[in-house]
Amino acid sequence: MSEDTIDFQPIPGENTEDEQIRHLFRTPVSLTDDIRAKIGGNEYLVTNLSETGIAVNVSSCLEFDSGQILNEVQLKIGDINITGLCAKVIHCSVHDSGSFQIGFQWVNMNAENKKALGEALGQLKVKALKVKDLFEEHPES
Repeated sequence: MSEDTIDFQPIPGENTEDEQIRHLFRTPVSLTDDIRAKIGGNEYLVTNLSETGIAVNVSSCLEFDSGQILNEVQLKIGDINITGLCAKVIHCSVHDSGSFQIGFQWVNMNAENKKALGEALGQLKVKALKVKDLFEEHPES
């Protein structure tokens, strides 16, 4: 570092123009929510979800190619089934559990699917924010 700062400075000679940078983050999904995506005939456990994309667990980063466009993706969130989605492979990374995780970005999502996904995300947020009444009487053990 040539300057006194806590900001990141570019490494001389490093090309950063072609790098993928994540600008939005997805919401983690609880295993109890059991959210699944059907992609290319295979079903995957969704590990996080947003209005702009999902991440799923995979056994290898070689299952998909970076930038690959996948048609006819299906998303099952509880009782809500969203079909006819198109997704683009954005990244492959290692999940906290040690498994591989592929990130997909929705491409050209129609208004009906946007609405259904928004409603499903709303239900998940309500469920995640439920807090037991702290003043509720509990039977003594």
